[in-house]
This record gives sequence, structure tokens and C-alpha cells, in this order.
Amino acid sequence: MTLEDFKQTIESLGTDPAHWPIDTREHCERLLKSNSEARLLLNEQSELDRLLQKMEAPAFLGLETRILNQDLPPRPQSLIDSIVDWLIPDQLGAKLWRPAIAACLPLVFGVLVGNFFSFGVTEQELALEYWDDELALLSFNDFSSDLDEAEL
Repeated sequence: MTLEDFKQTIESLGTDPAHWPIDTREHCERLLKSNSEARLLLNEQSELDRLLQKMEAPAFLGLETRILNQDLPPRPQSLIDSIVDWLIPDQLGAKLWRPAIAACLPLVFGVLVGNFFSFGVTEQELALEYWDDELALLSFNDFSSDLDEAEL
């Protein structure tokens, strides 16, 4: 055990060896027997502990009552509460226009998406589809009955 480890042990666990873990206690006792600096450090820490034990905490009259009676800070609003407050506000004027805007948002979003994206439909494909429709309509016509043999 090093002197630094010993210092950390007595600062965190105190100077009473009964409060130290057994394996740590053995290492500390060996260090105390062999190192005078460790003994000096233990004496200084023991004196500090003794002086701290003598000190009394000041009496704070009514502190518990003051703490229990104070107002809590306002809680931050959740996202859902914010949305509900936005859609259903307290002011009369805002009560009318906010729901109308909220109802129009899906329509505006649909128009924007429809204008910016073709979703696989191109002008070339549309032209081919029109030709296919035109050819299909022409195939349903009976051109043989319209012509007389005399005109030929």
C-alpha cells in the first residue's frame, strides 16, 4: 500500500481501524509500522476528526416549515400539452383560427408533396399511355362497312 492509498483510505473511511475492511486494515497496519509519515498523517486526520466531532450544527429554527411551505418551480410542459394549448387556447380570437389552420395543414402538405414529386409518373410514360388508348379506340372501329365497293 502506498502513502497515497493510505491517505485516501483514512479520508474516506475515517481514522478508526474498525471501520476499515479487513484486507485494507492489514495493509494499513503494516504501513503504519514501517512509515513515520503515515503515522503523522493518521494523527493529523484523527485530530481533525476529533475537532469536527466537537462542532455542533447551528439550529435553523423554522427551516423545515419554510422548505415545506415554499412553492415548487413550474414544471416544463410536455409536447402534447403544448400542442393541445396551441390548438385550444384561452383567448377567443385564437380559438377560431388555430383549429382552422390545423385542419388545413394536411391539405397544404398534400398539395406540396404532389407538386414536388412525380411518384414514378413521367411525361414519356403519359405519352405512351395516350397512344395505347388511341390505338385501342381505333381497333374498335369497323372500317370495312363504311366503304362501298362502288367507291372503290
